[in-house]
Amino acid sequence: MLYEKKGRYIVEFPDIPTARGHQIELKVEDRVDNYKEVELGFDEQRAVKEAKRCLSCRRCLGCALCWAECKPEAINFEMEDELFDLDADTVILAPGVERPIDRIDGRFGLGRELNVITDLQLERMLSDSGPSSGLVIRPLDGRIPSSVAFVQSYPSAAPSMHAAALCLALNEAILVRRKLGDARIRVIARDMDAFLEEHRNSVHELDGIQVSQGEVSSVEAGSEGNLRLVTVENGTENTHVFDLVVLITQPQVSGDLKNLSRSLGLSLGYAAFLSGETTGLLSTEKEAVKLAAPYRS
Repeated sequence: MLYEKKGRYIVEFPDIPTARGHQIELKVEDRVDNYKEVELGFDEQRAVKEAKRCLSCRRCLGCALCWAECKPEAINFEMEDELFDLDADTVILAPGVERPIDRIDGRFGLGRELNVITDLQLERMLSDSGPSSGLVIRPLDGRIPSSVAFVQSYPSAAPSMHAAALCLALNEAILVRRKLGDARIRVIARDMDAFLEEHRNSVHELDGIQVSQGEVSSVEAGSEGNLRLVTVENGTENTHVFDLVVLITQPQVSGDLKNLSRSLGLSLGYAAFLSGETTGLLSTEKEAVKLAAPYRS
């Protein structure tokens, strides 16, 4: 068989920058006549370098199971890379969306309180193929929450980006309402005047979902895994208790699309992919390059 003749087939990837780092160890001469720790771990410089290193080397182990199981025989270990020049009248960029959490303020308790999750984590939880098979539960103890708060976690965003985040939050709140018919659900966000005016009828028709304009100043642990939210609404500070808090994150253009647009010489705005009013293509600086626009009702 091919893998027996060729041996281990190791694929090299040029984007793997460095080899694995090694921790600092005490010199041999300093180990004599004492019980000092030999392995000293990483200093700050080495720790940062190791953290930035690609940990997913994606190396093929040479087992050839893919080759053996591929019925169309599409796997060819001896195939060489080829470059092709293609002529196209139009190039359409399909923007992926990322929801970064690295800039979420610590006051929201993400990573500190297990019952504080992001809207993306809730999206996976709501899915029948998700980790809880579509069941909405509290990560801390697996209990079904009787109250859920959706809280804006980013300071500000472009109007179209803010509206997209709020739409996602309300859609998820509706899905939670369908699964938890008796749960108390509340959406708390800032700068909602334009959004509420545009979607006035839809918001008023929401069943059992309260939409409030305000800001959450802190999220703290309460009793039995509950969470205390301190909010400022209309200049008044209030305290509310919820079983589960969902952080509304800010969608943005994917990093891959940013890199691709730069290589094509495009100055793509971070909210550009949300500017279309209907299904269609958005124009860019180059006539032959279009950006796929989502449908907005």
